[in-house]
Amino acid sequence: MKDSYPVAIVGGGMAGASLALALAKRGIACVVFEAFALSEQSQPSFDDRTVALSKASLNILANLGIAEEIARVSEAIKTIHVSEQGHIGFARLAAEECDVEQLGAVIENWQLGKVLHQAFSKQAEYIDYVAPAKVLELSQSHDGAELTVEIDGQAETVETQLVVLADGARSPLRQKLHIDSEQRDFETAAVVCNLSTQLPHRNQAFERFTADGPLALLPLSRQRMALVWSKPQHQAEHYVSMPENEFAKELEHAFGARLGRITKVGKRQSFPLVQSKAETLVRGRCVLVGNAAQSLHPIAGQGFNLGLRDISVLSELLSGAEDYGDFHVLNQYQSLRQSDREQTLWVTESLARLFSNDWAPLSLTRNLLLKAMDIVPSAKSIFAQQAMGFGFKNSELAANDE
Repeated sequence: MKDSYPVAIVGGGMAGASLALALAKRGIACVVFEAFALSEQSQPSFDDRTVALSKASLNILANLGIAEEIARVSEAIKTIHVSEQGHIGFARLAAEECDVEQLGAVIENWQLGKVLHQAFSKQAEYIDYVAPAKVLELSQSHDGAELTVEIDGQAETVETQLVVLADGARSPLRQKLHIDSEQRDFETAAVVCNLSTQLPHRNQAFERFTADGPLALLPLSRQRMALVWSKPQHQAEHYVSMPENEFAKELEHAFGARLGRITKVGKRQSFPLVQSKAETLVRGRCVLVGNAAQSLHPIAGQGFNLGLRDISVLSELLSGAEDYGDFHVLNQYQSLRQSDREQTLWVTESLARLFSNDWAPLSLTRNLLLKAMDIVPSAKSIFAQQAMGFGFKNSELAANDE
C-alpha cells in the first residue's frame, strides 16, 4: 500500500469494486479499503442473495471488461411477467419485442463478487485492494483528505484527493460526516431463497403482487429460481423456519401453477425492507455511491442498477478532472444524479404502496394499468425502457448498443 492515492474507495462490495474497475479503465489509480477479508462468509455484499441486472447495467459491466465472465455465471432474462394474485390483469414483455437478446440477467451476489475481484488482478497497476481494513478517522482540507486505517492491528495514514463512500446502507463514514439519511420502514421483510420447480423457467422472470406484498421469482443457472417474497415483519421468521413442504405449498398458493410444483427449497433468510436516501451525495472531498447514497425496496429490482448508474456517471466526470475532489466536479455529479435518484426512489415507493393496498377501486386501477402495459404500445414501450434501465439519462457506459 502506498502513502497516497488519487482516489480512496471505502467499501469493496458490489458498488465499490465496480467503481474501482471503472476508474482503472480510465487510467485512474485507487485504493479500496474493505472491512471483510475476501474469504469471509460474513461479507454482506456477496452473500447468497441474487441481483437482477438490467440491460443497461449489463452494458456498464461489459464496458468494465467483464461481460464474458458475467455471462458464464448469470442467467438471462428473456421474458418478464407481472401479475396480481386473484385478478386477471397482467403484463408481459419479451426480449424479441424490444429487439434485444435479453432484457437483463440474474446473478448470485457471491458469483458477482468473485467476477469483480478476479478482474482486479488484470488491473493491478491501478487498483490496490486492502482487506480486512477499518477506516478509523477521516480529515479533510482544501487540498485533500487523509484517512487513518487499521490494517493488521496497526493504524496507518493514507492521503487522497477524493474519498468515495461505498460502505453500505449503514455507512459508518456517512455518519461521521454528519450526513443525515431519510428512512422509510415498510414494516415488511424479504424472505429469500433459491429453489427448484417442476417445469423449466425458460428464462422467465415473474413479479406477482399478493395481499402481503410483491413476490418475485427470477431465473437462475441450473434451472433454479431465486425467490424474493415480501412478508409482514412479524411473519417473516415463521416462513423462514417452517418445514420445507409447508413453505412450498404456501408459495404455490401465492404464485400459482405457472412453473408446476416447487420441488426443492434452499436455505431461507429474511431481511428487513427499509428505504433510505442520503440528504446529500457530497460533503467536502467525500462522495457517496450505491447503498451508502440510497437503498431501495426490491419491488422494482433497481437497487444495484441505480448504484451502477452512480458509478458510471462519477467515473466519467473524474476522467476529465485534474483534481478529483474538486467542488465543481463533485457538485456536477450530485446535480446529474438528482433526477434519476428522485425518480427511481419515487417509483419504487409508489409501487410498494400501490400494490400493498387491497381497496377495491385501487385494485381495479392496478389491473387496468397492468393490462394497458400489456396491450397498449406506448405504455408497453415505457414499461420496456424502464425494465431495461434505459428510461433514465444514461451515461456513455450504460447506453443501449443494440
